[in-house]
Amino acid sequence: MEEPKKVSDAFQSVNVALDSYDDIFSDFDPSQYQTRLLSADFLNELKRRYIETPKGSVAVTFTLPGSVRSEKQEALIKKRLKDYFRGRLKHLHKAGQERLKKGLLRVALGLAVSLSLLALPPEVQTFVAALISPLLWYLMWSGFEFIFDASQKIGRQRNFMEKFLKADYHFKNEEDLLQNVLSH
Repeated sequence: MEEPKKVSDAFQSVNVALDSYDDIFSDFDPSQYQTRLLSADFLNELKRRYIETPKGSVAVTFTLPGSVRSEKQEALIKKRLKDYFRGRLKHLHKAGQERLKKGLLRVALGLAVSLSLLALPPEVQTFVAALISPLLWYLMWSGFEFIFDASQKIGRQRNFMEKFLKADYHFKNEEDLLQNVLSH
């Protein structure tokens, strides 16, 4: 792994101690690493670390016993991690587009109904407006919520996924790390 260039870079590393490669994947999924689901605990730990260091790039270092390491498995795991975050980004993009469409549709519908009231005779306008004003408020406010509030939530999720898609993933022997810690 490349040495940090400045102090803030040193705090952008995520160190994960593993007993085996299985710790990265779901205990409930018996399939091979190529298709196996990632562990919810592992993803939650990454999210927790992301919240603590939301800026800059990140390097994820996995330490595990040298006797269980396999370069072939590590290459596959790195690919799976990248594929997972890439897939989640695509899903978030699609979900964001759907929410934007829903929001715009609701706002447009609210505006259309409001403007259609103008076509009614003035004596009926007031009565109908009083009856449907809760619907109009609901359409407009929920539409704007879909557009703005959901966009922020999806944006935060997108930032997390992008950060770990771009992350550098490294594997190290835990014995080397232990020796390094004890020598300092």
